[in-house]
Amino acid sequence: MTRKTYNLLFALFLVSTGLLAQMKTYQYKREIKDISEQWHSIEIPESLYGKTKMNLADIRIYGISKKDTIEVPYALNTKKSIEKINDVAFNLLNESHTKDKYFYTFKVDNDSKINEIYLNFNKLNFDFNIKIEGGHDEKQWYTIEENYRMLSIENGLTSFKFTTAKIPTSTYSYYRITANTLEDPELKSAKIFENNTIPAEYNSYVPVKTEVTKNQKTKESIVLVELKNAVPLSHIKVNILDDVNYLRPIHISYITDSTKTAKGWHYDYRSLSSSILSSINKNEFNFISTRVKKLKITISNQDNQALKIGTIELKGYKHELIGRFNEPAQYFLTYGNPTASEPIYDINLMDNVVPKTAKAVVLGKELSSEAKIQEPEAKPLFEDKKWLWAIMILIITLIGYYTIKMIKKT
Repeated sequence: MTRKTYNLLFALFLVSTGLLAQMKTYQYKREIKDISEQWHSIEIPESLYGKTKMNLADIRIYGISKKDTIEVPYALNTKKSIEKINDVAFNLLNESHTKDKYFYTFKVDNDSKINEIYLNFNKLNFDFNIKIEGGHDEKQWYTIEENYRMLSIENGLTSFKFTTAKIPTSTYSYYRITANTLEDPELKSAKIFENNTIPAEYNSYVPVKTEVTKNQKTKESIVLVELKNAVPLSHIKVNILDDVNYLRPIHISYITDSTKTAKGWHYDYRSLSSSILSSINKNEFNFISTRVKKLKITISNQDNQALKIGTIELKGYKHELIGRFNEPAQYFLTYGNPTASEPIYDINLMDNVVPKTAKAVVLGKELSSEAKIQEPEAKPLFEDKKWLWAIMILIITLIGYYTIKMIKKT
């Protein structure tokens, strides 16, 4: 055994020992089961979020074998929507009107596919329905949408516009829009799109507690929502039970801190979204992904009767890790280290290295970092103890021989 080989083995021993010690700096671990491929995906469970840093930088994957401890490189994949919107070129051919209708005819280039039409009117306040028709010439028209509502309200309390028509994908050469209104809405501009946005993939979270109160003094309905765990939310839907027309300001916030005072608990809130609750919308609100456990939804009723609040649907982007497992080992997902920095792996610095999909694995129960790792039971190589003693004497003799040889050379 040369000095160079001895130094290399010693260095590998130190690295392995260092990784094992580093693994213990994470508060929690879960065994990763069913590893059979080089690449695997791990969906982050709901209970993990509240025990990690906000940016999930303190997640590591370690593998332990009889030889050494290895760190597995991974890519964090947040399954947000992927926007794919194509502007479609068109010409506004003509505008005309009768006593109670205004007509706009558009010609689209090359029979392009379209599924959205945005209309920008000069009028600030209006409420009317439009009819959308398509045709291959300007003689025969086919109905696409019969009564699509256009609404705009601008005042000191409300600023709301709903002027984008979402239609089934169509490939006509001509489109005619009929606005059923007595007053000229004054079309300023328009845009036509083909929207092929890939929707986000969400986890749904069911509240453990929902409480609705009415503040008669401020004329507000307050909805308090509590989750079992702090999770990253990015989408909220408010279901209204009333079958009436309504249009009311809504503000969504979440608790960032709480302090116990002589008068009770005081909560600090931070805004997530401000918008309009409307009977013509789905009342779905998107915002930047934020880790939340308690929410407050404030609906301004103004001088109207309070609405009947139904279920509150909460969703957050799915998060998954795609890791590369090169060697047989007992692998663990570790997390919970406030001082850990974001890992830097080669696979995240190069294109087309990490596969888009990978076989999912199963996570075991959550354990503390101090829990003893149960190694797989190994059977003895030789049942006869004489063989074992012979091998041990041979190993000791070889070690002694090479040690004396190295001492003489020095």
